Amino acid sequence: MLSFNLTSIVNLIGFLVFMLFLYKLLYKPYFDMTDKRKNEVEKNLNEAERLRINAQEAKEKAEKEYEDIKNQKSEILKDAEEQAKKIISEAKDEAEIQKDKIIEKAETSAVEIKNEAMKDIQAKVVTMALTVSSMILKEKLDQKANEELIRRALSNLNEKGDQL
Repeated sequence: MLSFNLTSIVNLIGFLVFMLFLYKLLYKPYFDMTDKRKNEVEKNLNEAERLRINAQEAKEKAEKEYEDIKNQKSEILKDAEEQAKKIISEAKDEAEIQKDKIIEKAETSAVEIKNEAMKDIQAKVVTMALTVSSMILKEKLDQKANEELIRRALSNLNEKGDQL
């Protein structure tokens, strides 16, 4: 059966002291180190997850800002096109008004020139008629000579009228 002697008790005490020694020097520091490493790994994983979430939020924010900028660009281009069309339309309207003014001035000028030419022609016709009349009266010619003189005067009048 079991017998306990002093050697067994000393061995038992030695074994317990050895176990205590192992616990204090190896077991406890080993498990403290593994717990510390485990906590550090968990901390790093949590930090990585937090950074991933922050990166995802930053990415979403950047994408939203990109879309906003893209929409603003589209609106600015649309406004610019509308402004350009408006400016072109206003320029066309102004050009049309200027064209009408120039045409009106040209027509007025043409009418004035025509009226002056008519007055000049009338004055020349009156002068020629007076000249023909005075020639008829001066020469006191017979009817045939008067007719010849009137034909020459009318022929001169036609030639001068063609020159105008």
